Amino acid sequence: LSGYIMSAVFLPLVLLGLHHGLVPIYAVQLEQMGGVSLFPVLAMAGAGQVGAAIAIYLKAKRSGNKRLKSIIIGALPSGFLGIGEPLIYGVTLPLGKPFITAGLGAGFGGAYVMLMHVKSIAWSPSGLLAIPIMSSPVNMLNYFLGLVIAYIAGFIITSLFIKEDEVAKA
Repeated sequence: LSGYIMSAVFLPLVLLGLHHGLVPIYAVQLEQMGGVSLFPVLAMAGAGQVGAAIAIYLKAKRSGNKRLKSIIIGALPSGFLGIGEPLIYGVTLPLGKPFITAGLGAGFGGAYVMLMHVKSIAWSPSGLLAIPIMSSPVNMLNYFLGLVIAYIAGFIITSLFIKEDEVAKA
């Protein structure tokens, strides 16, 4: 439950730039626990956004919104690599609901990562770039599976709650 909640509510911290304030907590965890358990959980927030953006892209394609499709195509690569701001400011936040659905989807990845006790040996941009900093091959696999879960959940939840006409007007 805590992994779900932390991942689901992390995007507003990123929105405000407050996510950098967690670095001291990461450092304390690394020093005292030999690994960082908070970073992999929170990293799922960006993956939920990627899933939401893919759902919006498909709706934009069907509705003929070329401008939004172009924005998403430009922002998705950085989203996969763990830089979420282009998707936040260019896609999910301007549309409103997808900002929330992305967080709800991210929570599922965060819950999985927390359940699997994934730890990293450092912190970095999240997404696929963070796989090598997980503390073991098993943690690398579980982190990757958490990303996939968050991608899929973000996609499904956004697909269910965002209507094609909302995307057409964006």
